[in-house]
Amino acid sequence: MKNNQNTNEKKTTIYEKIFYNNKLLLVFSFILAIILWAVVKVNYSEDTTREIKGVPVTLDASLAEENDYVPFYEKNKLLVDVTVSGRALDINQYSLSTDKLIIEATSGYVDSPGYKTLTLMPVLESDINIVKISPSTITVYFDRMQSAQVNVEAKLTNDMKELVSDGYTVGQLAPSVNTANVSGPAPVVDNLKKVYFEATVNGDQLPLTATTEVAAQISYALDKERASQFLVCENVGTDANPATVTIPVSKVSTVPTAVKFVNQPSSFDEQPPQVKISPANVEISYTPDGEEPASFTVGTIDFRKLKDGVNKFQLTAKETDAALLYNATEETFLVSVDLRSMSSKTIDATGSNVVFLNQSDNKKYTANLRSDGLGSLTLIGPADSLEKLTADQLQIEINVSSLKTDTDIWQTVKVSNVSIRADGAGDCWVYGTYSARVRVTDK
Repeated sequence: MKNNQNTNEKKTTIYEKIFYNNKLLLVFSFILAIILWAVVKVNYSEDTTREIKGVPVTLDASLAEENDYVPFYEKNKLLVDVTVSGRALDINQYSLSTDKLIIEATSGYVDSPGYKTLTLMPVLESDINIVKISPSTITVYFDRMQSAQVNVEAKLTNDMKELVSDGYTVGQLAPSVNTANVSGPAPVVDNLKKVYFEATVNGDQLPLTATTEVAAQISYALDKERASQFLVCENVGTDANPATVTIPVSKVSTVPTAVKFVNQPSSFDEQPPQVKISPANVEISYTPDGEEPASFTVGTIDFRKLKDGVNKFQLTAKETDAALLYNATEETFLVSVDLRSMSSKTIDATGSNVVFLNQSDNKKYTANLRSDGLGSLTLIGPADSLEKLTADQLQIEINVSSLKTDTDIWQTVKVSNVSIRADGAGDCWVYGTYSARVRVTDK
């Protein structure tokens, strides 16, 4: 009991010391007075001013648009700073924000292109005063709107020599779109030559070892760069359709050149004839994740064009899984096929067996082989193999699908193939192309 009593007495003593101490009460009263003054000053003073930055300007261009003139401007140029005055209660940041201030600019009547200076006017609430608008005017360009489709060109800011290391090469840069619709002032669009997709590969990505896609900035090929500020590349450069540049990266290797043969006799399937190609080796590029080609095929040679002796051809390379690194004008190769070990034999094939391909079921086909060269057909091969061949060992194949079936006149058609049906003649072939005459009649 005594302890509780002593405690209460001590508390009473502390409270008495606070409330009966004149100095402490004086300090407390002073602080309270400052707080009350601040509240009144902030909320009820009539002389407070405040500057509000970044207030958007509302542009009324309806009169200009009646003549098909539209305003062109940068959005950040239609922001102004406004100084207001009034009671702090009315103009503090909680009561008055940028979206409650309306600053208007009216174009008026416009009948010619050019820059026009517009005066800014506030639309006020009754209890707010506009002290200052900075700037007090804006300059807007007016012209007729035009759209055009323009070619897109990809560009890189990097040094091309630093993009890839040895053993790799960079192909043709590819923008994400080849053409773009650009809209803007008619004279500017008329003078626009192309759109650039300009990209930069970050240093931590270099050197590249695979094809890479990089985000790009859009710029315009204009004589006066300032005019590009009013151009818009429609539907490109958005999150849904970003502007990008693809950098094709390929591996590089030097491989021998080669040719393919078609219609070759079976004995040449595994061991083709001796061939010389100039140049014998070429530098090619191929995809880094692909297998290195063993050779580069410069073209195809039909055995029906090969005779005994040295056969010479000039071939233009076709791109396949690999591509030549030098210019297309250099993609011509001189090819010689040495068949001097072979002989030739002329044979009358007019008595040979005929096979019609792609016949109509209700039609009858008759062949006349006594014209267009079949009377003196040329065979090529080793001399001992040719000696054994006779006309009845040849099969003449004719595709009749292109012939007219509503007439019975004789029609000329190319022979599709002449096959040699003889054992031990897998090293012989027919040289040249031939035709036959065919008549189509009802069965």
